[in-house]
Amino acid sequence: MDYLNAFWVGGLICALVQILLDRTKLMPGRVMVMLVCSGAVLGFLGIYEPFRDFAGAGAGVPLLGFGNTLYQGIRKAVDEDGFLGLFMGGFTASAVGISAALIFSYLHVRKKSEKRYVLWIFLLLSLLPLIFTKLSVFVKELSVFSMLGISYVSFRAVQILVEIYDGHLTKLCPLDVSYFLLFFPSILSGPLDRYQRFSADLQKTGSPEDYEALLREGLWRLATGAIYNFVLGNLIWQYWVSCMPDTLLGTLGYMYGYTLFMFFNFAGYSRMAIGTAYLLGIEQPENFNQPFRSVDMKDFWSRWHISLSTFLRDYVYTRFCMAALRGKWFKERRTCSYLGYVLTMLVMGLWHGLTGAYLIYGAYHGLLMCANDILDTRCKKFKALKKDPRAGWWLRLLTLHLFSFGLLIFSGRLF
Repeated sequence: MDYLNAFWVGGLICALVQILLDRTKLMPGRVMVMLVCSGAVLGFLGIYEPFRDFAGAGAGVPLLGFGNTLYQGIRKAVDEDGFLGLFMGGFTASAVGISAALIFSYLHVRKKSEKRYVLWIFLLLSLLPLIFTKLSVFVKELSVFSMLGISYVSFRAVQILVEIYDGHLTKLCPLDVSYFLLFFPSILSGPLDRYQRFSADLQKTGSPEDYEALLREGLWRLATGAIYNFVLGNLIWQYWVSCMPDTLLGTLGYMYGYTLFMFFNFAGYSRMAIGTAYLLGIEQPENFNQPFRSVDMKDFWSRWHISLSTFLRDYVYTRFCMAALRGKWFKERRTCSYLGYVLTMLVMGLWHGLTGAYLIYGAYHGLLMCANDILDTRCKKFKALKKDPRAGWWLRLLTLHLFSFGLLIFSGRLF
């Protein structure tokens, strides 16, 4: 009987969703938002629990269970920690609420004030949960603010605030903003999407053939991502990385193994996140594009964790350089670029954590980017080498080793 109830209740929910898609002008993304919100509302009203007892697994099809989980996380945190629970609620739901409130507050303030210091105040407030989470390494009392996926939620909020300041966003839908901030397939390890692109996916209506193509591609990415992550990544860690002795040769072997492990683990997760998003009608941006074919470090960062590197390029590097050039902070224009690279990569290191290994990792890549820029601008032979097919293979090998050494620093094995 339990299986029968789960079957017909889950089927009925799916049928109702299909009717909404077929007979109304609601976009697929907005229907998904409605389902998540409905789960949270049912939990708040005390209806979801008896409904789940009756329908079993059918009550969670699709996304109602996720919405209820968000509500239950917040309620439990508030019951245990009072007001602090608002910052600690399950699965960063409360952080999303705070970020959304800041975003809509700034949207209102921006219409009356274009002062940059106002933007900085809102940026700082939106980043406070992330800052507290990172500082919890040194101050244990701050560990109560630690939240799952807070890094990605914070950067998504920052992106919207900056776009509001620039005048690119003048109207926002509360449901769309909340769904963007809390989009669960990519909340743990990306990709880091942009609101305008995400919102466009929510609003578009595709043909049955389009959804069929997304379904095929999504399932393929889920399957291959699982092989990358759970099979290849785990095998490399278990039978290679974890077996390396603490010697010079062992550390060298660890470096190569750790590089492959990080690729299959991270790229695998990204493929699964993108695949899940495809099933929901959201075409998340690519995060990896054959990074080990890179001929230099600039090329590498356009292929590895693409969504984060482009975010940092647009919101840290470019804005720092523009401000420095307009304010004439330095005599040499290239100085702006070099300091911009170092600042950007240090931010990347800080984003991972405040330990020495992460900071050195960021500084290391900042220096590599500066060296790369010097070669590009002052060495004509370097440009010619990158175009030479034979020399290109040696440059790829060199780039791989430079990045692998960076990951060795990142792993903390050297310190």
